Amino acid sequence: MSTNYRLESKRINLDRLNVQSTFSGGRIYNYRNQIIKVFDDDDHINEDDARTLSRIKSLYIFLPLKLLFFNDRFCGYSLKSLDKIGRDKIIGVDKEELLDSIYNLENDIETLSKKSVIINGLDFNDLQYNDGLYITKPDRFIIFNGDEETKVNDINVGELNLLLSSLFVHELNGENIPRKSISEFSELFRSKDQYTSNCDYLDDLFDDSPNVRELVKRM
Repeated sequence: MSTNYRLESKRINLDRLNVQSTFSGGRIYNYRNQIIKVFDDDDHINEDDARTLSRIKSLYIFLPLKLLFFNDRFCGYSLKSLDKIGRDKIIGVDKEELLDSIYNLENDIETLSKKSVIINGLDFNDLQYNDGLYITKPDRFIIFNGDEETKVNDINVGELNLLLSSLFVHELNGENIPRKSISEFSELFRSKDQYTSNCDYLDDLFDDSPNVRELVKRM
């Protein structure tokens, strides 16, 4: 029954909440200024890792806030919700705003890397631009059992490169831009070495282009 849920120590009746959306393996409910994510299967982060994430402060990578239990079994968590509904096209964002957003996100990535967290299980739909760049799905993040902080950060920065590249290509494919130019840009962006931040590398690529869309059009 829905009354058997509790968010940490607080009993909560999910029947009284509005369902925002469903996904393969669960549901998302609106909850005050947050959301509650409920998993119906075991293909998600475990309780210990979710608890570890809930203790980390992060602005641009959404992490579990409070853990949800059903009959004392871990089955989800509350999560911050984006202020705006919908998503701005990242390829049209002013380059300075975009670079600042990537810089802020990479700072949060560094924070997670210091805690041995790998941002696993993401695709470009989990990267949202709404007055800032956010990663919104920690469902399959992994706590790395080791102390090689630099290695974890390299993995995470590389993962962000793939996410950004996939999102750029997805949006560019909806524009009147030759596929050859899109492919050339994607290969160029993905060729970044692991020791260079995505922010610095994209800054060098921009030259005098105002945004990604115009950058690719000029290639």
